[in-house]
Amino acid sequence: MMHGRVTISAAMIVKNEARFLPGCLDSLAGRVDEIVVVDTGSTDGTIEIAEQAGVHLLHQAWRGDFAGPRNFGLDHVRTGWVLYIDADERLGLPRGGRLADYIDPVAVAGFVRFRPKTNFTRYREWRLFRADRRIRFAGMIHETAVPAIKAVGRLEGWPVVQTDVEIDHLGYDGDISHKHPRNLALLEQALPGDPDRLFYWHHLAETYAGLGRWEEAEKAARQGLERTEGQDDDNRSATASLLHQFLVRSELRQGRDPTGLIASALAREPDDYALHFLKGHALLAIGQAEEALEVAQLLRGIDPDRLPDGWLAFDRALFADKACELAALACLDLGRHTEAGGYFAEASRLAPGVLAYRVKAAAFGGIVPVDQ
Repeated sequence: MMHGRVTISAAMIVKNEARFLPGCLDSLAGRVDEIVVVDTGSTDGTIEIAEQAGVHLLHQAWRGDFAGPRNFGLDHVRTGWVLYIDADERLGLPRGGRLADYIDPVAVAGFVRFRPKTNFTRYREWRLFRADRRIRFAGMIHETAVPAIKAVGRLEGWPVVQTDVEIDHLGYDGDISHKHPRNLALLEQALPGDPDRLFYWHHLAETYAGLGRWEEAEKAARQGLERTEGQDDDNRSATASLLHQFLVRSELRQGRDPTGLIASALAREPDDYALHFLKGHALLAIGQAEEALEVAQLLRGIDPDRLPDGWLAFDRALFADKACELAALACLDLGRHTEAGGYFAEASRLAPGVLAYRVKAAAFGGIVPVDQ
């Protein structure tokens, strides 16, 4: 099969993204062949920014469905490949050049190295795929083209490959509580039609929690976990980990012992380091400080830059100041105050903006660098 030069469009939908859109367009400039933007009703200058950038600008009224405008944009793509991106994301190409240089022309799709939040590790995300009319998005919220990509790949014998392409997401760095009511309405509409979409359950649990509806949040997480039984798909396992993390945090918040739940979760996903961190705090809560210290030392010994790209991303602080704080708390429970002071001092060095670390280091004899 002959393959010509790869061409690629960046496709996005926007509404009132004047704050983020210029940075996204800057990251795409000179790296893609075309930028297709579907506006769903902006009133804040987004349209003017897009027009000045010379993108292929389309308009579709918002109808309470994210997949609709995504597919409208795909219908107007004039290249062989698509990069699916949002205004609050930034494209990174570690070797420079153009995005097409990173595409395997025999593949159906390529994973990117996605950072979901500042200071998090990366995970693999489905963002690059052929501009094939059989590949379209589905879902009112958390719309996905993955089932269609997989189906076309199987039919044609085209693989999905990992790329070095990076995307950084900035939209979760601030307060997102204003999105909870909208997301709740969409999730409650979407779930009955696709109850096996596990991420819906996780997002529903987090949304209920954000609204202070804790009982409903825990119920949603448990219902989601019930849907994971007998599933061994990697992506499903990752979502199961997120659901387990939510339930463990809920148990700790209510003063209950979640160690049994953690053990079953780690048996399924042993490299879930967020669960390991929660395990350390759970062990502290039941008086097993020595075991908690071992967990902290395990986390501190991991270099997040050397973690392979999997389906989970982790706050880098888990391997740095938060691990040191956990170790310090364990040492305090063990009566080893000098060691605790040393760990607090190390936490202060790693996160100089956290005053509490410095105060506790001084209280227990830890040496804090004077330039802090």
